[in-house]
Amino acid sequence: MFAIDTFHTHGSDIDKFIQPISQFVDHGPDLLLGFATTDTIKYLYNNQPRFLKNTQNCLIISSCLGSSTEQTLSLNEQSISLFSIKDSRGHYGIASCNTTNNLRENASKTVLKAIANAGQPGITPKMVWCFQVPGNEELVLQGIQDAIGQRIPVFGGSCADNDISAQWRFSDANSVYQQGFIIAVLYPSVETFGFYSSGYDKTDQLGTVTNVDGRILNTIDNQPAFDVYNQWRKNIGFEQLKAGNILAQSTMTPLARALSSDDDIPRLLLSHPAVAENGTLELFSNLSVGDTVYLASGSPEQLIKRGDMVVSSLTKLADLHAIKNIKGAIIIFCGGCMLSIKDAMQEVKHSIKTQLPNIPFIMGFTFGELGTFSDATSKHGNLMISCEIFGGPV
Repeated sequence: MFAIDTFHTHGSDIDKFIQPISQFVDHGPDLLLGFATTDTIKYLYNNQPRFLKNTQNCLIISSCLGSSTEQTLSLNEQSISLFSIKDSRGHYGIASCNTTNNLRENASKTVLKAIANAGQPGITPKMVWCFQVPGNEELVLQGIQDAIGQRIPVFGGSCADNDISAQWRFSDANSVYQQGFIIAVLYPSVETFGFYSSGYDKTDQLGTVTNVDGRILNTIDNQPAFDVYNQWRKNIGFEQLKAGNILAQSTMTPLARALSSDDDIPRLLLSHPAVAENGTLELFSNLSVGDTVYLASGSPEQLIKRGDMVVSSLTKLADLHAIKNIKGAIIIFCGGCMLSIKDAMQEVKHSIKTQLPNIPFIMGFTFGELGTFSDATSKHGNLMISCEIFGGPV
């Protein structure tokens, strides 16, 4: 038997609105994913014996402002959404790492520990979920791929908070963490399919990264990166920006890499400029010297429609593989994009629900997204949307 169920609760009084969780998890799910506001996660952990006693394979991730299921979207209140998998013929395991040191090596060890916890040593999972606090996501992804190869889909994102004040956190069944990462390995008895997209357009403004230090982009074509970026914006009709925190203002004009592929499907991987200072750009993802970067362009209308687009593309892909009986879906939606179209998020939820009629889903709002493109390459990017579905033949 394979079954997915969802649950959402929210309100101003955590002690009151959280009570129904106990009943939801009493059936002892084989895997439980949650997206919650940061204070809700702290409350759950402090009261763990009451709420999570039957959920050993549990990961709860902080989500920007709120979260959604197919039934309810709530923003600007304390809340939690849960996605429960019950699978008598599947295997699932979770492992956490509470450190920022030696991330690549520790990620390799942690994914192998999760595999062991699933009772499947030496067997590659069908897919991996990975969530972590923002920073160095690429190293964690590399470590996972060192251990299990590059063809296993990796899905997830970076924990978020409400105001980029580093209050992000995640928890497993044992503790709550404000650094490190958590990995779940999945061996479900049904098929899984994923889709990863930017929803932005590539412009003709491009250059080569010539100096970068971690996530600080110093120069493009040997010119100050912020000067080049501002000129690109001007060239396509956007106002030039002043130095400082430009995170909100740059949401519609991120930088992009066009990934090579063997087909005609465009694959843009976005990097979100956060701070401009002394001619440099601080990004939320990594670039390398020699990378060709483009200015990408988006609009609120595109962001509103992209949830519908990604889910529609994914259901068509599943149909091609004779997967017509979709059991459930998980959507990772960039928190920055959500903030830019916050007033239209009910419309986004409704459009996804229309694409997935009578199908349970959960949606979280992250500060970095992990997903797998249609050519089976998993990447970390910003301002992205990722969707994973579970299902089988009719």
